[in-house]
Amino acid sequence: MSEPVLIVRDLVAGYEPGVPIVRGASITVAEKEIVVVLGPNGAGKSSFIKAIAGLVPIESGKVELSGNDITSAPAHNMVRLGLAFVPQTENVFPLMSVDDNLRVAGGILKAKEVPVRIEEMYATFPDLARHRRIAAGNLSGGQRQMLAVARALIVRPKLLVLDEPSAGLSPKFVSMVFEMLTDIRKSGVTILLVEQNAKAALSIGNRAYVLVEGKDRHEGVASELWNDPVVAELYLGQRPTVSKAGGAA
Repeated sequence: MSEPVLIVRDLVAGYEPGVPIVRGASITVAEKEIVVVLGPNGAGKSSFIKAIAGLVPIESGKVELSGNDITSAPAHNMVRLGLAFVPQTENVFPLMSVDDNLRVAGGILKAKEVPVRIEEMYATFPDLARHRRIAAGNLSGGQRQMLAVARALIVRPKLLVLDEPSAGLSPKFVSMVFEMLTDIRKSGVTILLVEQNAKAALSIGNRAYVLVEGKDRHEGVASELWNDPVVAELYLGQRPTVSKAGGAA
């Protein structure tokens, strides 16, 4: 495994003091990896990555990004530190055009860089280029998610963090989003995502962690975890049946 971009150790976090949702979770994300965080409903997956992004108060533990301690960094500084977060909802400005969404997202760049990066985003996401004057609220669900990711990438983050990128999308757009993430990883961007669609996420991931009750309980190579009986037990709360061929049914 290459050098770690993100190291999270024994993270305890929650919205109310003394009532943690994340209860000692630890993960490592290496450079140019896609790492997936899975788990049953209520496992604390979204709270976990929001804590990493500075959006949920951290009680204890440590978060390092490229060797720098960002545990106490406020959310509005994260993008300058190299972490770009794409929330599940409210991730674009619906009344603004695609072009203006990208322009605002590039606000921390030097003025002369902004138009260059916008054109690079259009080259990466041609569908957005065709709709650059359209209000983001009039885009399809898949196109809106594409814009949200482009907004995050425009500042060249070290780490792209996504919360349920396929939520609410049709199967066609789910496939499109995951193909997009694969291409982004191939371009050299490191990705951490929480995803309820386990099969789709594991198909593109390098490694994965399973969170249960706010703690990492299992990890492994993503391509091997879909048929891992431990994952089935943790995810479904029951042991999988075994087929006559010896595999999990």
